[in-house]
Amino acid sequence: MQNPWLEIPLSDYEAHMDLPAVDQASMTASELSCALSLFTPASLAVIGCAGGNGFDAIPPSVRRVVGVDINPRYAASAGERYAGQVAGLEFHVADIQRDPLQFEPVDLLFASLVFEYVAIGDALVNLARVCRPGGRMVTLLQQPSPTLSSLTPSPYDSIRLLSPLMRLVPPAELAGEAASAGFGLVFEKSLTIRSGKSFVVQHYCRDEDARSAAMCR
Repeated sequence: MQNPWLEIPLSDYEAHMDLPAVDQASMTASELSCALSLFTPASLAVIGCAGGNGFDAIPPSVRRVVGVDINPRYAASAGERYAGQVAGLEFHVADIQRDPLQFEPVDLLFASLVFEYVAIGDALVNLARVCRPGGRMVTLLQQPSPTLSSLTPSPYDSIRLLSPLMRLVPPAELAGEAASAGFGLVFEKSLTIRSGKSFVVQHYCRDEDARSAAMCR
């Protein structure tokens, strides 16, 4: 069966994420900017980059930016949008739970709303190979709501294809799987956006013995 992410037009996905009832595009861009300010990496990989949400705020100090997505049309669109605007820009089409990632390790991995759709352990093993020792990984997980559905109803019919694939991941489960792959959890925070949905942001270090990470306030 084809992965449903290959069947959803980028225009539908981006319009859905911008809906007031969803309101997740600005959150993801904000957390990416926050991570870049906190860790000041020289190299970055955005996992599940879609059309490049947040790329416009990547500072020149980040000299290499890698976008990874399962959908080749998403990666192509992001490349067209940001060619010449973002330093050292490259894109890779890959299913992170199955495909070896073919790029040099980076200082920071950013994976927002990705682990809800993949086999976590397999994906983390692949991601560990492209995070340098001492590098960081920032993840963003959606949390369950007693009143809101996990997948917000949308006027964009293609979004419904994600429903059978989506699984909300407890932060403790991700932390346990991450530890097995060599990522030590050093900080986490919760946030709630205007739609009423809640999320957990986790910061990991590629060294399991890491003991400190400044809070992103």
